[in-house]
Amino acid sequence: LGAIYSVPPIRTKQNAIAAGLTIATVRGFLLNFGVYFAVKDAIGAPFSWSPKVSFIARFMTIFASVIAITKDLPDIEGDKAYNIETFASKVGVGRIAKGASICLFLNYVHAILTGVLSKTGAYNRIPMIGGHIALASTLLGRYKQLNPDSISS
Repeated sequence: LGAIYSVPPIRTKQNAIAAGLTIATVRGFLLNFGVYFAVKDAIGAPFSWSPKVSFIARFMTIFASVIAITKDLPDIEGDKAYNIETFASKVGVGRIAKGASICLFLNYVHAILTGVLSKTGAYNRIPMIGGHIALASTLLGRYKQLNPDSISS
């Protein structure tokens, strides 16, 4: 999948949706879920469902999707000049930044609720709940400082 992102004839990076799906699949799902269970299989460990691996695969797939969408924000002028279709060039920097921040915030809320609602012992609750509250709070604070018209912001 990494090769089809950049190598002709497919080059999924030239299409915003295909690029996003490629990045999110590799960084989010395959890197976490796929590698974990492939290693378990390679060492002969029996398959057993892991809520922790399921959580991290879900969390990182959303996180990677946001990365896939926002990675092009600094290059918007170059993308427009070379007719490279990205979400940022089609929708605008401000809307992408706002949407990405909302997605990340909801991802943190999901993590917090997973920690709160899970069975005792499924997760270490202090980092699962407290850590994600701290990260969500940091995100909100940084979002308030965001100036979508400034690339350095």
